[in-house]
Order: sequence, then structure tokens, then C-alpha cells
Amino acid sequence: MLWGMLAVLLVGGAPAFAVEPLARPQGPVLLTISGNISQTNAPRQAQFDRAMLEAFGKIAYTTSSEVSVKPMTFEGVPLRAVLERVGAKGKSMTATALNDYRVAIPMEDLQFEPILAMKVDGQVITARDKGPLWIVYPRDQRPVLQDVRYDSRWVWQLIKLNVE
Repeated sequence: MLWGMLAVLLVGGAPAFAVEPLARPQGPVLLTISGNISQTNAPRQAQFDRAMLEAFGKIAYTTSSEVSVKPMTFEGVPLRAVLERVGAKGKSMTATALNDYRVAIPMEDLQFEPILAMKVDGQVITARDKGPLWIVYPRDQRPVLQDVRYDSRWVWQLIKLNVE
């Protein structure tokens, strides 16, 4: 009898721990993630609009960068949370910018908690201002990040991530 009940539970539907399907974007797509991911909302990729990204919660860093003479406050969402939501599995990701700049970012960089910044000094960043998304590391809080290897991973005008 127990085996029959177990079979009904397993066959009868998704397990209780199943991940809710990824919603489709309602606004303009800001970020597309492809590659080795398990959650999609478009053919072989996951697409996110601003509202979907903002739902991950906000993190802010005041830090310097290679493109600014003074520290700026960057506000955005945790890159780790976005990658976890799509079930990303891999050793690295290739970040691609609007101007087709590409750089490989090791997954181990997630230990530094980079964000997908959407605001700088309280202002929404547009494509004209290095937006709408900018990968930002807490450079001033972690001296190891003050290195050219990490500076090249601050991808502004980010539009795609491909998990490898």
C-alpha cells in the first residue's frame, strides 16, 4: 500500500521542491542568459526585464572604478541570485556588452558578490551612461579586486551572459 501511495505522489505531479517557472518579461529585455542553464522563458535562454531583475532585491556599493576619479554609489541586484534563479552550472560565463565587448568571468568571482548595477549615484543608468546594466565589484572593500584582471570584468552596457 505504501508503495502505491508513493507512486501516486511521484507520478501525480511535480515534487514540492520544484522551482516556479520563470516568468516572461513584460517590458524591454535588459538581460539574456544562455548556455548551461536549467530555467528558461524563451527558446534556450532566460530573458529579464527591469521589474524581474529588481525583484531580486537591491544591493548598493560605494566604490571607486577605473572610469571614475571619485567613488560612486552603485545600486543593483546580486549577480549570484540571478544566476541561481536560472540554474546556471558551469566554470565561467561570457559577458557581452552592447558594443560587442566580451570577457570571460570565472564563476569563482561570485565569492566577491558582484552586482548588476542599474543605478549610479541614485540615477538610473541608460545606454548612454554605461547602462542599463553594469557588472560592478566591491573594489574598495576587497583590495584583491584592485587589479586589472577584475577591472576588465566590469562590463558596462551588459546585455548577455552565456554560462559555460
